[in-house]
Amino acid sequence: MQEGYVKVNDVNLHYVTEGEGELMLFLHGFPYFWYNWHHQMEEFSKDYRVVAVDMRGYNLSDKPEEVSSYKMSILVEDVKQLIEAFGEKDCILVAHDWGGAIAWTLAYTEPDYVKQLIMFDAPHPYTFRRELKENPGQREASSYMGFFQRSDAHEKLLENDAERLRKMMTEPGKEKGYLTEAEEQKYVEAWMQPDAMKSMLHYYRAISFYPFEKHVQQPLDLPYQMFESPTLIIWGDADPAFENSNLDGVEDYVRDLTIHRMEGVSHAPHHEQPETVNRYMREFLREKK
Repeated sequence: MQEGYVKVNDVNLHYVTEGEGELMLFLHGFPYFWYNWHHQMEEFSKDYRVVAVDMRGYNLSDKPEEVSSYKMSILVEDVKQLIEAFGEKDCILVAHDWGGAIAWTLAYTEPDYVKQLIMFDAPHPYTFRRELKENPGQREASSYMGFFQRSDAHEKLLENDAERLRKMMTEPGKEKGYLTEAEEQKYVEAWMQPDAMKSMLHYYRAISFYPFEKHVQQPLDLPYQMFESPTLIIWGDADPAFENSNLDGVEDYVRDLTIHRMEGVSHAPHHEQPETVNRYMREFLREKK
């Protein structure tokens, strides 16, 4: 794989790329970085030009200091300019968690940039707003955001060699056997990059999801109600962060929708069961050519 930097939207973003052909762009979530996609990149670089970026604030990418630099409109603009920087007008967009939130927003603001959309455990913006408003279980599952928004949260998460994050994110993977000690260390090194954890948490500080009771009453203002391009959702039904009810009614907002629910799989199906995930992606891309 080749790596480099690209200047978009006044920041330098680190990326890794391999292969030739149609652009397949990967957007990671919290607290990952480009490496979270390595199984998919290895597989799909056979047929596509795969590009996985470190999102702004993460790992080797630039880390603007102000919380306002992580507003959703700015994050969406990063992705638009990324697609253009690689010489394309659109792409197959693959996204997870926070990357998925950005990808969904791009799909409902600038849909022409998204030829096909593949989403992993990133709730649809309309159904997520509904669940936060109506489902106490989802509010409880999202309560960690309150801790992440604390001014000292980045220091707490990095204490004892990032013990809290390792318990949340990497130790379960080692217990299940899909993550090695060496891979865990890659994540710890990414979290320990100067100012990285503080910047990563700015995503949560910029969304204004707290207090819930005030925020979720506000209507979600997106230009489009329906997304027309083929969309694949791969969902781990044992995800502690998102209630499965987030999938209810997604078909009201996505015209051409395929959903695979993965029983017993947690927050990152592409990481936990890459072979099955890659097969689902292959089937979808073949059918929707």
